[in-house]
Amino acid sequence: MLYELALPGLLAQGGYRWLRAVRRSAPQEPALRLRTARSRLRRLEIDLLDRLSPTLAARLLLRRFHQNQSETPTPIPTNRDQQLITASDAFHCSGIYVRQFGPTNGPRVLLVHGWNADGRMMLPLAQDLADRGFRVDVPDLPGTGKSRGPVRSFVAVARRLKTMCPQDQPYEVLVGHSAGGLMAMIALGLGFKARRLVTLSAPSSLDRLMELYLRFTGQPAKTGAALMRRYAKTCGRELAEIGPAECRKTTLPMLVIHAQHDWQVPPAEAQRICAARDGITPIYLRNCNHRSVLHHPELLGLMERFFHETSNAGSR
Repeated sequence: MLYELALPGLLAQGGYRWLRAVRRSAPQEPALRLRTARSRLRRLEIDLLDRLSPTLAARLLLRRFHQNQSETPTPIPTNRDQQLITASDAFHCSGIYVRQFGPTNGPRVLLVHGWNADGRMMLPLAQDLADRGFRVDVPDLPGTGKSRGPVRSFVAVARRLKTMCPQDQPYEVLVGHSAGGLMAMIALGLGFKARRLVTLSAPSSLDRLMELYLRFTGQPAKTGAALMRRYAKTCGRELAEIGPAECRKTTLPMLVIHAQHDWQVPPAEAQRICAARDGITPIYLRNCNHRSVLHHPELLGLMERFFHETSNAGSR
């Protein structure tokens, strides 16, 4: 009731300032202008709710955080991207859409994309690995791309990911980019079967991922604190332990790679991941950022060397 009474006045108070800001800074392209206006309206709504009830604001913000997965903009494909999409095999497994690349008898690799993306982001890397003899699966995680289903938390997504892997057919390499690296760690903790783990510019914990999201989107402090409490309750664990606990528990060989100039997930996150396990040192790739690390010329060689070195170690 209080919200319904106060909202019109708060809208009137903030609406004029918002309109002035839109007129000053809106981009010229109609599609970009619409996206910018929508973003500003959403931010205004959170700011207004924050004054009345940070708990309600946190609930709305968390729902939007996971809805972004299903609203990922369609990329403009290059000729190579288009060839990858049309040439790959694809199927649904436990409601998850999976693209496949490479020889059927090759070592099996699973590539896990991050937040606000879908499997298409990983296709060039998948094809490069397939060209080197690997059998590569690239899923659209639940709520993204061609995979449907509600998303309540990254823990729930990791649980769905676990259903993709038969217990008697482990993946040789599990690779996760950005939040996908964190979800890969969580899935391993839930019993996902893999023999190696590679993280690419991944956050060290769910707590750190959400802190980075709140900071980069400039959310109000009270709403941010309420969101962290609510998300911990949804996940059933302290957010700071989701990620590090899985790293401490697993005995799999790990390769931690990070873009040296990553501004979305700071390079220090790689050190935090390695701190949970003895004998692991991060590798930093120069002249790339959070997304372009997937196309770095040294990446394939590092991953292939890691696979062969750990294979030889296991055979001795």
